[in-house]
Amino acid sequence: MNWWQRLWRRKQIEEHLEKELRFHLEQHTNELIAHGYSGSEARRLARLELGGPEQVKEQCRDARGTRWLEDLLQDMRYAVRMFTKNPGFAVVALLTLALGTGVTAVMFTVVNGVLLKPLPYHQPDRLVALHEKTETSNQFGNLWAFAYPNYIDCEKESQSLTMAAWRYNGGIITGPAGAEYIDAIQMSSELFSVLGVMLPLGRGFRAEDDHLASAPVAVISYNLWQRRFGGNPAAIGSSVVFDGQSYAVIGVAPAGFRVNDNDADIFTPLGQDPSPALQMRDRHPGIAVIARLHPGVTLDQARTELALIGRRLAQQYPQSNNGRGFVADPLRPEVGDVGATLWLLLGAVSLVLLIACVNVASLLLARAVSRERELAMRVALGAGRGRLVRQCLTESALLALLGGGLGIFLAASGIGPFVALWPGSLPRAQEIHLDWRVTLFAIAISLVSGILVGLAPALRAPSRDLERSLRAGGRTIAGNSRRLHSAFVISEVALAVVLLVAAAMLGGTLVQLSSVNPGLQYHNVLITRMAMSPTTLANPPILPAWKNALERARHLPGVESVALVDTVPLREGNNQLAYWPAPTMASPTDAPIALANSVTPDYLDVMRIPLLAGRFFDDDDRAGNELVVVIDDVLAKQAFGTQNPIGRRVWIPSTSSPFSPVREGADPVRVVGVVGHVRYWGLAGDDQAHVRAQFYYPFAQVWEPWLRRWSELMSIAVRTSVPPSSIVGPLRKELGGDQALYGIQTMEQLVSDSLARQRFLLLLFGIFAGLALLLACIGIYGVLAYLTSQRVPEIGVRIALGARPADVMWMVLRQGLGMILAGIGTGVIGAWAAGRVLQHLVEGMRPAGFSTFAITIPILIAAALFASVVPARRASRVDPMTALRQD
Repeated sequence: MNWWQRLWRRKQIEEHLEKELRFHLEQHTNELIAHGYSGSEARRLARLELGGPEQVKEQCRDARGTRWLEDLLQDMRYAVRMFTKNPGFAVVALLTLALGTGVTAVMFTVVNGVLLKPLPYHQPDRLVALHEKTETSNQFGNLWAFAYPNYIDCEKESQSLTMAAWRYNGGIITGPAGAEYIDAIQMSSELFSVLGVMLPLGRGFRAEDDHLASAPVAVISYNLWQRRFGGNPAAIGSSVVFDGQSYAVIGVAPAGFRVNDNDADIFTPLGQDPSPALQMRDRHPGIAVIARLHPGVTLDQARTELALIGRRLAQQYPQSNNGRGFVADPLRPEVGDVGATLWLLLGAVSLVLLIACVNVASLLLARAVSRERELAMRVALGAGRGRLVRQCLTESALLALLGGGLGIFLAASGIGPFVALWPGSLPRAQEIHLDWRVTLFAIAISLVSGILVGLAPALRAPSRDLERSLRAGGRTIAGNSRRLHSAFVISEVALAVVLLVAAAMLGGTLVQLSSVNPGLQYHNVLITRMAMSPTTLANPPILPAWKNALERARHLPGVESVALVDTVPLREGNNQLAYWPAPTMASPTDAPIALANSVTPDYLDVMRIPLLAGRFFDDDDRAGNELVVVIDDVLAKQAFGTQNPIGRRVWIPSTSSPFSPVREGADPVRVVGVVGHVRYWGLAGDDQAHVRAQFYYPFAQVWEPWLRRWSELMSIAVRTSVPPSSIVGPLRKELGGDQALYGIQTMEQLVSDSLARQRFLLLLFGIFAGLALLLACIGIYGVLAYLTSQRVPEIGVRIALGARPADVMWMVLRQGLGMILAGIGTGVIGAWAAGRVLQHLVEGMRPAGFSTFAITIPILIAAALFASVVPARRASRVDPMTALRQD
């Protein structure tokens, strides 16, 4: 019989044990009677020889190996009885622990889904990301996307990796349902197999599909299949028209499939793209490479092989590949700067959990002091110190587990709202849900919390001086207990100070940033991307088509002015170009960098950016005329100092110039105007940005062969005399047809979104600080109320000797104020450290000044003293005769 069966059949085994002991006792008694002893004497001697029945039973129970579990169940039953006997304490402790565990579980669920959970592919630990790497760095670093010919060579020569390439794209899908802009991914034929993804319908790409001469085929997303084909399996074999090209649908991707968190509605073969940039080894057209290690191959072996391939290609193609190699790193989720924010929030909720634990520990300690006579009685009856400690820890662990269970329920309810409130799009949001990791984490922190909160009362269990404990009955408090209570309050106040100051810093920063001038007038400005008709892009000239679109938009009711712009301020995406204020340039890697923006002449009128000197563009600034730019005051100061920049020239390296084909040297461009600086990186991040200088160049002077690429980037900016949202419908109708508007936003939304992360953090830290303040006040009230109740006899003596109620109140308030001030002193140091962390992790964060502490500290003191008033008033109303009788 195994231990589980022995435990499950415990009652039956106890009955057998009772019968067996009775049998042995009767058998031995009969033997003694046979030897001439009387019946009573024989039974006495038999009992003496066999030992006490309860002692024998205990020895037998110990021999079963289940005694520890039986004792645990007994301790748990006793703990439940104690909780039901004092439901108020149990409810307060449960809710406190549930609150701390719940908010911590919510944050860990998000951290787990975004940062810790493996990518949703087969054997994700075998996947690696490949990059090209140069020996020297320039303004963009030394890691690059692949050149397509380099990928082809690496894919053919590698014996340790199965490689796949892809790049992000987008375009217009047309059909009976109308034109719609969709995201797309161009991929090599191996991508699905490298990721280990099985298509639920149809097939993936084959090697023969991945060539220029192959028939156009496509795999569509599950969402597009439902949206355009109604989930009909007959979609396989039908066709879709994407960017003017008809593709045969050969498969449907699984629901929710993403390529490293990049969503798309259509997948096409990369090898079918005829773009000249894909055929050039010195161009890097955004191609990402993912590879899977072959069985038995380590990452170091793959890196060694890639280094050999890189050296061979550098020798074979020195002009493009000299000083260039290939690196492999484990494939990781692309989460940007979200990781730092999530760890920051997890640290903040951990402080809330710590305050909750301290609060409950204080309650348990007070309860243990009040149970001192009970515990002393158990020691007097033979219980060992270890038994008492185990009982106390069992009670606290049971309390913590129940609180943890309630906390998991609260976490399940809070995850959805948290994700919905996150500013912008949260990476891997579809991966955020309760799973076994989160459940295990919640159980673990519950158990750890239970041990922490039960440790102090457990170690305080009496083992010496039992007579004093039995007589005192919990009416006196040892100095150690008083100091421990004070330490709990001090730690709660200190942690509350940290969170309050952090929230105040965020609030002050947000107020200051909200008053910052973004450099433009953002009210009543609509921004929309426009996907130009594939027919127009395939049949130049393109500029007249854009002029026609602007003219049609300009005549809509409510439109004041309209312009084209390729990189909109405060929106994702930018174009950084090198420039030089002299014809003799240093190395391009040493040239200063500026943000370049292609616009049409009315852009300044739309955005109301101040013109500081010179002029802006006009219709004469077109192809064939002198190349011109308008710079901002930041670039003017960097390039020309205090000199007048109007009429001077800047030189742009031809390798990156939008004005001419690739050639040696640089394009001289005349500066015709200076405008005010626009906070392109947002109200919070622009001051700390590495690249702030800006210049504008005419869209009409972009080199004609490059206009198709520029047309994929352009947005329409519209200033309106009416609410911008009312223009969206007419604008769609006027510019629709086989063209599509997408990514519609207002500049007011973009300005607001630039501070969305700070507002979100302020909201959460405000909630955390409020919870911390509430828990700290509850802790102060509980400790002072308990300490005061234990000093009732002393207070009665003081009143009997002439102490006034005000004196008694001040005595209690002074005790509370001492703990509060000690906590504030400790918390200020922690708040200073927390402020440094916030400055490092949060854009635009201002350091904590005197005003921050001057606002938060009085609030905390006032709240804490308010929590102290009730026990102080209660102490001042003690009846001295009643108090003296208690002693």
